[in-house]
Amino acid sequence: MAEHSGRSKRSSNLHNLFHGFIASPLPTLEAPRSSIKGTGHTTTSAPNHSELLPAHRTWIPALLIWGIACVVHLLVFTIALEQHRNHPLIDFGQHNDLLGFLNRWDALLYERIYTDWYPQELPMRPNGTVDNNTWAFMPLQPLIAGGIANAFGIEYRVATLALTLVAGFALAYVLHRLFIGCLNWRDRGVFDTRALVGDESRNRLALWAVAVYAFSVASPVFITGYAEALSVLLIALSVWCVLRGRYLMLLPVALLAALSRPVGVPLGAFVGLWWFWCTAVDYRRRLGGDLRFAPADAWAVFRGRFGQLMSALLVCFFAFAHPLHAALHTGRLDAYFATELGWSNRKPGEGHQFFIQWVLRIYYYLGGTLPKIVVAILFIAAMVGFYYWISRKFSRTLIHPALWLWTACYMGYLFVFWLPISSTNRILLPLFPLALLVAAYLPKSRWYRPSLVAFGILISIPWVLLLWGDPAMMGNIVLVP
Repeated sequence: MAEHSGRSKRSSNLHNLFHGFIASPLPTLEAPRSSIKGTGHTTTSAPNHSELLPAHRTWIPALLIWGIACVVHLLVFTIALEQHRNHPLIDFGQHNDLLGFLNRWDALLYERIYTDWYPQELPMRPNGTVDNNTWAFMPLQPLIAGGIANAFGIEYRVATLALTLVAGFALAYVLHRLFIGCLNWRDRGVFDTRALVGDESRNRLALWAVAVYAFSVASPVFITGYAEALSVLLIALSVWCVLRGRYLMLLPVALLAALSRPVGVPLGAFVGLWWFWCTAVDYRRRLGGDLRFAPADAWAVFRGRFGQLMSALLVCFFAFAHPLHAALHTGRLDAYFATELGWSNRKPGEGHQFFIQWVLRIYYYLGGTLPKIVVAILFIAAMVGFYYWISRKFSRTLIHPALWLWTACYMGYLFVFWLPISSTNRILLPLFPLALLVAAYLPKSRWYRPSLVAFGILISIPWVLLLWGDPAMMGNIVLVP
């Protein structure tokens, strides 16, 4: 009997320890619900009714906004294609139609992964650097699009565009729900992704935020063969899983996100820091303001978050899934790292230029007109300015801490690792919480948010006309979208 009781106790302890994989407790989040100075928003109590706003006033308009954006982007691509067709020095060959035009640049490399998979030997340049090759690109987009093409007997280029469009509309739905959740958390203290009767003003703001994002400068990529729509969708779903404390559900979503675009490092940092933050909040609440260190309480809090910690560690490991695949397939341990460095004509022995690559590249773009020390100071000022902006009271009380932390982690990842090139606008697309932040300013203005959308359309046009074209359009300058 005692043995049975001991087994039951051990089984109960294991169940409690790993329960966090399925549904980890959520931290107590106290969102300030007082009026925010300068925003024009006053607090509203919880709606008197629990009735949901109808779909034709919530997520259906979000999908319509996204659909209109897709049509506008398609029109811009059509105009760009005609412009390039009439250029005497450009010959797109088999990509001289709209379908081919939407599947240029990185989309061509995704198609090569589908047809030829990855190279077993890394191509080398005469100077010893690794030449451009498909190991720099993740396999999820070509795997899914290729599966669709094989299943329905259609061309890969059609399948990858279909995948992008479906992922884009799903992203619009998820973003609308996340934005509603942030606004409800700010005004009601509860992250509720449902728009209830009485939430009409918050729902309108969420729809405007979707519009700002759908018409942002690099948003035309959401109707091409690129992996951005699928990747940002998986990131948004990962954030949603974290918000809901569903860490078992998070694992496959985060793994797919890490295999869609190189976002495994910031995603792992985000989930890990969120575990640390939740644990600290639980411990502080358990002590009730007492500053003493209590080992028993610390262990109880750690045990309650153990499943979440295991999930965070696995998400961190997902960042190495594709580099490990490259190492096993090529027999070279640094295959992925060498490929990434080779893209900027560097050798692995030179190492990664953490932070410094921003200074060196901007100095190069300016043609040396400013000393490097001045460029470094400007870069540091920009980095500090960004974190100051998102840490102001208005930002902190508008964006839920989880979305705020994802934004901080991803931008930090770019500051550390990203080489600023013409693709930078596209690389900023995972910063979707900023669309809500930008849209929330000047709430009483009738022209502010429409102007944001109009400005996004205007700057996306040259983004397509210049970056989606051909080097012959601008002489020897090569701009990659």
